[in-house]
Amino acid sequence: MRALETRLDLRDQELANAQTCLEQKGQEVGLLRQKLDSLEKCNLAMTQNYEGQLQTLKAQFSKLTNSFEKLRLHQMKQNKFRQKEVPHVKEEIPFELSNLNQKLEEFRAKSREWDKQEILYQTHLVSLDAQQKVLSEKCSQFQKQAQSYQTPLNSKKQGIEDSSSEIPWICEPDTSCETNGRDEFIIEKLKSAVSEIALSRNKLQDENQKLLQELKMYQRQCQAMEAGLSEVKSELQSRDDLLRIIEMERLQLHRELLKLGECQSAPENKKRLESSYSPSIKESEKQRKELFAVTPDQPNHEKELNKIRSQLYQEEEYHSSEQERMRNEISDLTEALHQKEITIATIMKKAALLERQLKMELEIKEKMLAKQQVRKRQEAPVQVTLAQCK
Repeated sequence: MRALETRLDLRDQELANAQTCLEQKGQEVGLLRQKLDSLEKCNLAMTQNYEGQLQTLKAQFSKLTNSFEKLRLHQMKQNKFRQKEVPHVKEEIPFELSNLNQKLEEFRAKSREWDKQEILYQTHLVSLDAQQKVLSEKCSQFQKQAQSYQTPLNSKKQGIEDSSSEIPWICEPDTSCETNGRDEFIIEKLKSAVSEIALSRNKLQDENQKLLQELKMYQRQCQAMEAGLSEVKSELQSRDDLLRIIEMERLQLHRELLKLGECQSAPENKKRLESSYSPSIKESEKQRKELFAVTPDQPNHEKELNKIRSQLYQEEEYHSSEQERMRNEISDLTEALHQKEITIATIMKKAALLERQLKMELEIKEKMLAKQQVRKRQEAPVQVTLAQCK
């Protein structure tokens, strides 16, 4: 009888240990729920941040559109003023410059958006790494708990076998066998849960590796796009300089033409003065000498005018060819922009898919927690039966 009492005391101690372990599991389940709530709050905060960033981008876009309209009106006024001064200058140059400036602003805005998306992806990866570490720690804890459950259950089995061999007339072994069967069933369920958690951890590791690879690819693409943007900016600056130089040369040529026109009008004015006034003979002779001195210079002036006209035609042809080349390059830039917009859309789709996958993983974790609660409820009647056996 004393041996039975000692064994019953040992079983009571084991049951107390099992109850403490179950309480610890309940606490862990509560912690997991808190973490899930915190993750949901983080997701809500992320969505709010995305919405705020979108609103700021819309506000910036509206400001840019207003500033562009103001610049366009200012350029139209300048073009009208230039048309009054220089009617030969074409209207296409300032319009193309405004288009180029607009495209530069679009490139800058898109590069800022890409930087923001890269920062968001990096923060998302950091949160995923933290979740992976937490899950690995939980898996190790579950494995340790399963091992701790196995040792007392094995001792219980040995004690039951000893008691059944020594005292066959006692009816308690039947109840102990039932409790042992239930304990084995619970242990099998715990092992299956541990295996599922390990599989989920491996899946999360694979997904994290894939995300890291995708981030590296996106970073490379962003670097290549930034390099292309810098090249485009340098080319546009060089073209702006060339256009300014061409405009300055045209203004100089126009001034020279005006001066030559004044030189040609000088002998005509002299003839009018001779016809209107009757000067003295000496003055008429002097004027004749001056006219004879001017007449041989007229063909030289005409030659200079022809040269200047030929230079103007050549410069106009060169400018038209440059305009065609600029238009072709602008079309190429628009195609590149379209391709970059397509890549951005694919990146956004991938981000949405990643968010969906995370939501699915959270749902799976919630299901696991529900399963653990069901197991706790199943373990409760086992404790009641053990108390009845006592």
